[in-house]
Amino acid sequence: MKSALALAMVAALLAVSCKSAPPPLADDAPSAIYFQRAQAAADDNDFDKAMGIYQKFLDNQPNASHEDTFSARYEIALLKKKKGKFAESEADFQSILADLGDLDKSSGAPGWIKLLTQKMLQDVKDKVPKPKA
Repeated sequence: MKSALALAMVAALLAVSCKSAPPPLADDAPSAIYFQRAQAAADDNDFDKAMGIYQKFLDNQPNASHEDTFSARYEIALLKKKKGKFAESEADFQSILADLGDLDKSSGAPGWIKLLTQKMLQDVKDKVPKPKA
């Protein structure tokens, strides 16, 4: 009985330790791969890694669609909010809104980004410490 339990424990440890990490993220990987990896990191509460992946996407995919670009920027700002970096998050959300304002409706910029960004901006503004008079 003890040997069966020990064998089961060893098998479980080997299964966990043999789980391989995903291959390195290629600079020209499809946006879906970047977003999947970033979401997986965020799901593991590794917000810094997730932000790094979104930033790598922005750096490596300058010709990405407006939807993907604004989505990545929005996710970075949202992750900063989750980390409690409210002033940085506020600045990012304001930047997104300013850049969205510069685009016309035919540009492919997603309307949902503007709505969510406005909501999140108001939320972080309420959390940024006010200067003492």
